[in-house]
Amino acid sequence: MTEHQRPRAFATSRLEEADGEGLNPTTNRTMGEIIASRFSRRDFLRGSLAATAIAATVSPAALMLADEAKAQGTGGSRFAFKEVEAGVDQTHHVAEGYDADVLLRWGDPLFSDSPKFDPTAQTPEAQARQFGYNNDYVGFIPLEEGSSTHGLLVVNHVILH
Repeated sequence: MTEHQRPRAFATSRLEEADGEGLNPTTNRTMGEIIASRFSRRDFLRGSLAATAIAATVSPAALMLADEAKAQGTGGSRFAFKEVEAGVDQTHHVAEGYDADVLLRWGDPLFSDSPKFDPTAQTPEAQARQFGYNNDYVGFIPLEEGSSTHGLLVVNHVILH
């Protein structure tokens, strides 16, 4: 590389572009079909009318006063840490006095024969042997009552490809 060339960053948009159309390989209905069967056009209009009526009867001033009253409450927060400034950078920011460690990352091997991770050339077979991505829940279930060191780590992955 010459001094004027910059290393090319991996564009996550390449993954999104390669995502393709959703696939439901089962005979189960999709979430959209379930919602459509549950809510008719009339239900949608009824809900919209109710939301409009609430918005019309609750003035913005009342909402602002409620926020001020809540902010002036005497109870205070149960959380006693200094707020972390919002932002996006290369560092994982954690509140003072707390720590965070990476336990597993997308592509980390789950088995001794797991293939090397390559985010630009993933296959279903490779991903089946690597830790996934796009999870919306992580939970710890103690195997011994009250244990914080011996248990199961449960992860729910939202999208399975």
